Amino acid sequence: VLVKMVITDEELVNRCKKELPRTTRSYELLVQRHMNRIYTLVYRVVCNKEEAEDITQEVLVKVYNNIHAFDQKALFSTWLYRIAVNSALDSLEKTKRHHNATTSFSRSPSPNADEEENVPASTAAGPEEEAMQSDLRQCIQRVLKDLDREQARVLVMRDFEDLSYDDIAQVLEAKLSAVKMRIHRARLAFQAIFNQFCGQIYLSFS
Repeated sequence: VLVKMVITDEELVNRCKKELPRTTRSYELLVQRHMNRIYTLVYRVVCNKEEAEDITQEVLVKVYNNIHAFDQKALFSTWLYRIAVNSALDSLEKTKRHHNATTSFSRSPSPNADEEENVPASTAAGPEEEAMQSDLRQCIQRVLKDLDREQARVLVMRDFEDLSYDDIAQVLEAKLSAVKMRIHRARLAFQAIFNQFCGQIYLSFS
C-alpha cells in the first residue's frame, strides 16, 4: 500500500532556504498552501478586494525575500500571519493618514460575489440588510484604524482569525498571561470606539 507523505511547512521552508532563488518549487507549494487564508485575513481588515489582493502579494514577496532569515523558532504559519497582520494594519494606517483631515467616512460598495469568494459567506439577505452589513464592516474598519496598533493586532488575530492564545503569544513573543490581558484591554478599547462611531448602525443591524 502506497502512503502519500505530506510535506510539512518546516520541510518546505528548509528546502526554500537551499533552493531559492535557483528554483521556486518549494516556495510555490508554501504559497498555494497559505495564500487563501492570508487573503481572507487581509480582506477582513481592509474590506476591499483589490487592496486585499495587492497586500497579499506584498506579503508573499516579503516571505520570498526574508525566508532565509526566518529562524524557525516559531511555526512558519505564525511568522506568516505576523507579516500579514502587520501589512494589513500598515495599509489601514496609510488610509488613516490620508483621510486624517476629514471627520466623516464614506461607505465603500459592499463586496460582490467574486469578492466574497474567499470570505465566509453570510446567509441570504435583502438589500436593506446588505447595506447595514456593509456599514457595519466599514465601521469595524474605522475602529481598527483608531485603535492603538498593538490592540488592533491582537484583535485581528484573536477575533478575526480565531488564533489560539498560545499562537498569539508566539506571534507577539510574549507570555500567555500578558497576551490575555492585552486582548482584554483591546476589546474594551474596541467597544468604546465602536459605541462612539457605530452604535446606531449596530442597533439597527441587531
